[in-house]
Amino acid sequence: MRTQRPKGRDGVLSALNIAIEVLTLAKEVSSITPAKAAFGSVSALLTMIRVGFPAVLADCRLTCIQDSMVNGADYVELGLACADVCTALERGMNGKKMDDLNQSVCGAIKQLTV
Repeated sequence: MRTQRPKGRDGVLSALNIAIEVLTLAKEVSSITPAKAAFGSVSALLTMIRVGFPAVLADCRLTCIQDSMVNGADYVELGLACADVCTALERGMNGKKMDDLNQSVCGAIKQLTV
């Protein structure tokens, strides 16, 4: 089930900030090194999106280029989808060690760090 994405500048920035905080905490508490790397990678991605998001909005207002708005929204959507994957991954790991994870989970973690 997919959650409703926030609308408007403040809602999007708030969602990005929350996701960054959750992933930073997940990175700190995880005992699985590849998962720490995945959480860190997605957190860095979200931070770049958050920093660039106001510029995308300003560009859209000044030039009214519809493609820029769509691309900006796509980046935010992609970043939040990655955060959702990491959150689900963190819940699924729930104190497990690397040896406890199946091959699919290990593959998913690896894909998030590439």
